[in-house]
Amino acid sequence: MTAPPAVARSHRRSFGARALSVLRIVAINFVIFAVLAELVSLVFVHRKSWPASRPSYHLNYNAFWIDSNPVFGVWHRPNGHYIHKGGCYEVEYTTNSYGARDVERSLHSSQPRTIVLGDSFMEGMGLPDDERLSNILERDTGREHLNFGTGGSFGPLQYALLYKSMAASFDHSLVVVGVLPDNDFTDMSLAYWKAHGSGNRYRPYYGDDLSVIYAGHFQPNAGEGVWDHIEAFLRAYLASYHVGQYIYASWFWRMRTPYSGYNDWNDVDLARLEKALGDIKSTADAHGAKVAVFLIPSANDFWRLDHTGSNRLGPVMEQWGQLNGIAIKDLLPEMDALAKGGDYRSYFLKCDGHWSGHGAATAANILEPWLGENKKVGN
Repeated sequence: MTAPPAVARSHRRSFGARALSVLRIVAINFVIFAVLAELVSLVFVHRKSWPASRPSYHLNYNAFWIDSNPVFGVWHRPNGHYIHKGGCYEVEYTTNSYGARDVERSLHSSQPRTIVLGDSFMEGMGLPDDERLSNILERDTGREHLNFGTGGSFGPLQYALLYKSMAASFDHSLVVVGVLPDNDFTDMSLAYWKAHGSGNRYRPYYGDDLSVIYAGHFQPNAGEGVWDHIEAFLRAYLASYHVGQYIYASWFWRMRTPYSGYNDWNDVDLARLEKALGDIKSTADAHGAKVAVFLIPSANDFWRLDHTGSNRLGPVMEQWGQLNGIAIKDLLPEMDALAKGGDYRSYFLKCDGHWSGHGAATAANILEPWLGENKKVGN
């Protein structure tokens, strides 16, 4: 016996109605949960002690750091504008016609000029323009400092490639390179980024024979996809997005063994750094320019020095520089000695590991006499 057609249709309608009712309840509960999560997140991100990013309520459809350059990977869009809102800062970044976070510069100049290379410390993440190291040096000395630094996981190999392919086109007589051992060693390691889930990102690395290899696939329109626009909206307006980012980052760094780039490097790391700096010197030699390199300590490096007296990298690099005609300055000993009451944390933003204005100014005071750059009268 089979159910009459009308009865079967009735059963199907009954099942469909129940399924629709369940879906409606799930959707309502999801919306309630999402609203509650956003309300709770709003409370957290607007606390003064919140240590991470916040919604800017300003829609930047295009991210500031994108893997847009076929030679060195991450860079900025030209003539860009971006509001970066962290737990203790709100900074407006702008870029010039070739994508550097700097004022517009001419290709040619009859005056001595300096090219500045490095990562987010040199770019000045979290700082307004006038508090950045390069701006302080330019203001104090009257000498143009063309800033080609960028964040977004940018290491010494990329400094060398950016300098050769872009920055070297600008007249200059000196190249200043800020090396951050805290992540510059890992930024040259494909194995490291594969182990941390980002091995498919487009960027250059050193191979085992120190040749340059690329991971991922170059996308000329990187950062302009549908998901990129959705993420831009979430980043601009949803507090829960920033709470999620903070939770993920906190988990990631807790899983990582406390690391000091000054002390925990190996021979492969050192060989890669020396290769990158040697390539920068070769390009500088071809343009009649000198090279000066300085090492930037992180909070972990200060802690290791103060508690164990350990600084493996500084003496090794300074000696290597003497042998290879590259001036190298380790900032760790002098910045540690100048820390008021041993409080090196004042060198860093309270909500971030990057330099504070005080940290950048202290570094400038140490570097100016070392670079042989005299302050202008009145500064």
